[in-house]
Amino acid sequence: MAGSLPRSWPAKLVARLQRLPRGLRFFIGFGAIAVLAVIDYVAPPELSFLIFYVAPIFFLVWFVGRQAGFLGVAATSLFWYYEDVLSSHRWPSESTADWNIAVRLLFLLAFVWVVAELKSALERERAAAQERLERDVRIAGEVQKRLFPPADPEIPGLECHGVCGPALGVAGDYFDFLRLPGGRYGIAVGDVAGKGLPAALLMASLQGALRSLASRSADGGLAGLVGTLSAQIHSLTADYRFATFFWGVFDEKRRALDYVNAGHNPPMLLRGSGSIERLRIGGPPLGILGQASYASSSVTLAPGDLLLIYTDGVTEAANGASDQFGDERLERVLRDSSTESVAGVCASVLAAVTAFEDGQPQNDDITLVAARAR
Repeated sequence: MAGSLPRSWPAKLVARLQRLPRGLRFFIGFGAIAVLAVIDYVAPPELSFLIFYVAPIFFLVWFVGRQAGFLGVAATSLFWYYEDVLSSHRWPSESTADWNIAVRLLFLLAFVWVVAELKSALERERAAAQERLERDVRIAGEVQKRLFPPADPEIPGLECHGVCGPALGVAGDYFDFLRLPGGRYGIAVGDVAGKGLPAALLMASLQGALRSLASRSADGGLAGLVGTLSAQIHSLTADYRFATFFWGVFDEKRRALDYVNAGHNPPMLLRGSGSIERLRIGGPPLGILGQASYASSSVTLAPGDLLLIYTDGVTEAANGASDQFGDERLERVLRDSSTESVAGVCASVLAAVTAFEDGQPQNDDITLVAARAR
């Protein structure tokens, strides 16, 4: 689930100006100098317009570069020389005109130097902060990888494989395989709203809470477990933070998967006959309500049945035309890859999504869990 923080209007304005073509920014700065020069020329000679030239010079330095700022100063000085020495507005004393031009020129040159150095210092600090953030994200990503299952689980009667691809180095997506009392096995997939470090922290909390509560599902209390999990997530997070979640428990003796779907994309169950069922029964996403009720359901898995659990980073992947990958494409890929291993199924889905995006950046975390009954 993607999310972002709103930016203030000054930041939006600066970003918009920086996106303008460099030539257009150059034209805006020198156009403003030309307009000021005309106003300055027709105004009474005793009025000083020096302070007003600061704005276009600042614009040139900040949005075009140091050299553009110096060129703006040179253009301004040439106008001053024309007005004070060559035009009808010239000063009675040439030495006075030269002095005034020199003082104003030195002021603007010093202003350009200060602004350029300030911008350079801010860019260096921003680059250092970005480098620190990238290092922290890299470390967090390495730590997070240890939270995911290190290998495919050995589940009697069920072949499983999971994969998670973060969009920003760390993921708000989560998957897990848990051995439970009574010879059962739990399969969990979650998707925290947002992405990046905040979502990853909540994902770690979700994993810890689930592992501490998972033994309850061995007594058939899947709905109660998910309700308790939702209340815990609600107490840990702000109102706008939540997580979709799918919790399934496989019983090899019954050849059944009991499950609860907490607002998650309904997993696809491809039967041997070729039909696809969607596992929808459950309740709202985790954490939205302090107290939420959930229902559980059960499906019988025949040998060869293939289950695909996924997060919305798959179906909401977009191409350059803003078209989304969607459920229909995912169903086609699932059918086409149904004879492959579960790892092959996940690889085929990821390859199809990457091809569909056609070079566009991944806009959300992607998690897949494929399970085939044996």
